[in-house]
Amino acid sequence: MKIKFIYTLLLVVCVSCKAQKKNEEKSTMKTFDIKTFEKNKNHLNEYIFLEKDSTKIFQKKRHSEFKEVIISSNSYFQTINRYYLSGKFKSSVKYFPNQFLKGLLKEYDEQGNLIKETNYDAPYKFTWEDILKLIKERKLDMDAYGFLITRGTSDNGTAWSITYNKSEEDMLLGVIIIDGITGKIIKEFDEPYPSEE
Repeated sequence: MKIKFIYTLLLVVCVSCKAQKKNEEKSTMKTFDIKTFEKNKNHLNEYIFLEKDSTKIFQKKRHSEFKEVIISSNSYFQTINRYYLSGKFKSSVKYFPNQFLKGLLKEYDEQGNLIKETNYDAPYKFTWEDILKLIKERKLDMDAYGFLITRGTSDNGTAWSITYNKSEEDMLLGVIIIDGITGKIIKEFDEPYPSEE
């Protein structure tokens, strides 16, 4: 009898802790400052500003939401936050500019309840950090012309692709295709700079 009571007590404590954690998550959830946005927006419904640490913030009002892009000088990734028109938090995800989403995308309803999670890193056992290590080992210039990192999944498997400036003189880009699971280099080849027509 005593053991049943202890188990029941532990169960109640665990459940109430989880509920408390969910309520704390909701109460500390980020909101969009509509008043400041409306006061500072331009004719395109955008507000762009710098924070003290030089982080650039782009905010835009769209037909059904507010979108916020955070660009930090000490990160390869941008953060994209979306908010309902009420200002309540909708979702957030990391983004490698113009190429791919990273990490866990959590989507919330207007009451702050988690409604969907998408893990963009799930199919990739060979991670972003592994790709960055390969780039550093090969001394590839991420700021050079033509540099590009993409990743994708198809019936043939999961892969990363790195395109880099191999030779300005010969106007050549190098391309490395990497298995997204094992990290094995599948293929390497050169291609000419894209023609500027």
